[in-house]
Amino acid sequence: MSLRAVVLLSLCLLLCSFPRKAKAIDAPEFPDAAPTPVPGSLVPPVGPGVRVLSHRGEWTSFFTMNGGSEEIFLISGRLENTTDQPLTYVKLQFELLGEDQVVILRDYGYNRKAEALREEAYETGKKSLADMGIEQVAGKAQEDFRFIFFKGDVPEFHSYRIRVLESR
Repeated sequence: MSLRAVVLLSLCLLLCSFPRKAKAIDAPEFPDAAPTPVPGSLVPPVGPGVRVLSHRGEWTSFFTMNGGSEEIFLISGRLENTTDQPLTYVKLQFELLGEDQVVILRDYGYNRKAEALREEAYETGKKSLADMGIEQVAGKAQEDFRFIFFKGDVPEFHSYRIRVLESR
């Protein structure tokens, strides 16, 4: 993942965590862009451990540092650890599908508490899972997830699909 993508992803995730009406103090007035929903589906997880409780995908935008806005496709939802044991992370795959339900683009992400696992230091093996200091998802607890695709980086698609790749 490029440095630009990491910075923009971090900024977007930070901005997406604020209420929708929040805006910068000196920002010019922009029309409030209503999110545009996109149909999505879920491939049920194989085996016990994780259950996806809800998900949604929508086109929306966030304000950039230069005063403009960038359009993004945001997939977000909630999952549950169905076991009594804590989970360190849940790895999810996000697929963008054409009208024929063929995968056009796919990427992966983690539950909110484990999003740091997308950092280059972990992905390249420079840091171990223990070094990352990830807060676990307690047994029987719920947790959010989210993932963004930048409009300029994705081809046209019809719907999305989520898969649980693994949990640990």
